[in-house]
Amino acid sequence: MYRLSNPIIWLRRFRHRCGYGVHSPFAFHFITDVIYEKTPYYAYRDLDKSLPLKDLLRVRKVLHLLLRISNWKQPKDILCLMPSNNVERYLKAGCRKSHIINNVPEGQIDLCWLSEPCEDIYIHLHEHSMLVLDNLDKHKEWFLNLPSVISFDLYDIGIAFFDTKYNKQHYIVNF
Repeated sequence: MYRLSNPIIWLRRFRHRCGYGVHSPFAFHFITDVIYEKTPYYAYRDLDKSLPLKDLLRVRKVLHLLLRISNWKQPKDILCLMPSNNVERYLKAGCRKSHIINNVPEGQIDLCWLSEPCEDIYIHLHEHSMLVLDNLDKHKEWFLNLPSVISFDLYDIGIAFFDTKYNKQHYIVNF
């Protein structure tokens, strides 16, 4: 959506598309097979019917990404702080066996969706956890200070992995 609303930002990030310049096999696979996946998933059509017309561009693109992430990660527990009904539906459609939690849990979580930064979340993330932050442009400093190993900046969305077997790296992706 920002490609239409701010073409200068899109053009500046153009060289960071489709995994160009990414040498890590894990990061390249994630960018090409999850972020840039173009194949229509089984649930897109049914889930998109309930979206309001005004949400069809940026919101649908982000919701489709969340479904692909959930399908790829197959998380047992998903934390959705400040959830929206659409976010929960798309995450659940990606992995039906997932348990969606709306409060900070006692144990550890596999996938975390945040729309605002939350300092209490660190203790609930483990080595195989994944954090997705909406509104990254407003919370970029908090996101860059996460103790993550691999992070992806999609301009509106930030994705962080905490697996220490990888080298620390921050990627900019033109999403």
